[in-house]
Amino acid sequence: MDWISDRKEDAVPPRDDDLFKGAADYYELGRLPYAAQLPEVLAKELGLGPESVVADIGCGPGLLAVALAPFCGRVLGVDPDPDMLARGRRRDPSLTWLRARAEDLAFEPGELDAVVFGRSFHWTDRALMSGRLRTFVRPGGHLVLVSEMHRPGRIPPQVKELIAEFLGEYRVPRLGDEEEIIAAAGWQGPKRLTMRTAGTLTRDPETRIAEVYSMSSSTRHRFGTRLPEFDRRLRELLSEPEVIPFPATLARIWTNP
Repeated sequence: MDWISDRKEDAVPPRDDDLFKGAADYYELGRLPYAAQLPEVLAKELGLGPESVVADIGCGPGLLAVALAPFCGRVLGVDPDPDMLARGRRRDPSLTWLRARAEDLAFEPGELDAVVFGRSFHWTDRALMSGRLRTFVRPGGHLVLVSEMHRPGRIPPQVKELIAEFLGEYRVPRLGDEEEIIAAAGWQGPKRLTMRTAGTLTRDPETRIAEVYSMSSSTRHRFGTRLPEFDRRLRELLSEPEVIPFPATLARIWTNP
């Protein structure tokens, strides 16, 4: 997850086709994993079956799309970044991969049984998408937001300060009011499911560095000619492995009445 602004004017993110440029090379390694039981739990809760059609919007390299595919008849992975889609396509070429921004999608009325957002809903025009998705999703279908639940201080303060030194302050759309926005569009819910995995997760320095480069706030291309200097100093800060509790996964599920 990227750092979140609490400014109201950031509620609709500006269009940026290079938002995650180059992040695909680091996303799978660096991002915290979802709970292993997530696909099976979602399939049961959403009533997925051989005829179900599910869209994973803002799919990135397709982690959710590929995981849900065995439970569905058709899965569509949607993302504006071509490198992310290429990685998803390599993982499972049998799925449908669409290069598009969420706001530009035009499914048939009731075409989808469910739509899922994995750490991506905040990058959309949330009010617009909440309303449009009610048309795309059949009555009784579902909207799902999935995220990992972070421990406090997920990104060390020293790393945040280093990024700010090179790039200045960075803001992304705020979180916290998406439930109000979705409710205003007429969705019912949410039902909250928390999935936990016992044990700890060991993250070596390369994994920790990959997490930084997977975020929109610090993709490598943003540093330009100063990238070698930034990379050297980042590696000094993240030179040790870390052991953290295995992150819990939160799924919030709304129903289209």
